[in-house]
This record gives sequence, structure tokens and C-alpha cells, in this order.
Amino acid sequence: MKEPGRNVVQFGNLQLKYCERCGSLWLRRCGSTQVLCASCAEAESALADGSSSFLQVWSRLRAEVQA
Repeated sequence: MKEPGRNVVQFGNLQLKYCERCGSLWLRRCGSTQVLCASCAEAESALADGSSSFLQVWSRLRAEVQA
């Protein structure tokens, strides 16, 4: 039941997970098998399909970490 003047946000069943590539913390659905954060998953798929070189991905991730 919602109380007046109070915002209620439901997240469902989420769990805190660390990225097995970069070590950052993120939320994923319980029971999910994802092991990479969104940034690392995108970088991995770009490398796999050949749309980016390792150097391009490395430079972008390095810039994100330094920001």
C-alpha cells in the first residue's frame, strides 16, 4: 500500500554482481547468467563481430575509467 507523500519504487528480484572483466558493480536479475556489465558486454561483442579493433576498445574503456 502506498503511503501519501512517499514514493515507492519496486525493483523486483535483482542481485548485486561484479563484472568479471572490469570489476565494476552492477545489478542483474536473479537467476541471470550474465557475467559482464553492459559496457564490457558491448566491447566483447564489438571485438567478436570485427566491428572494432582491440586498440579501439581498449582506448575507449581506458577513457571511461579515467573520467
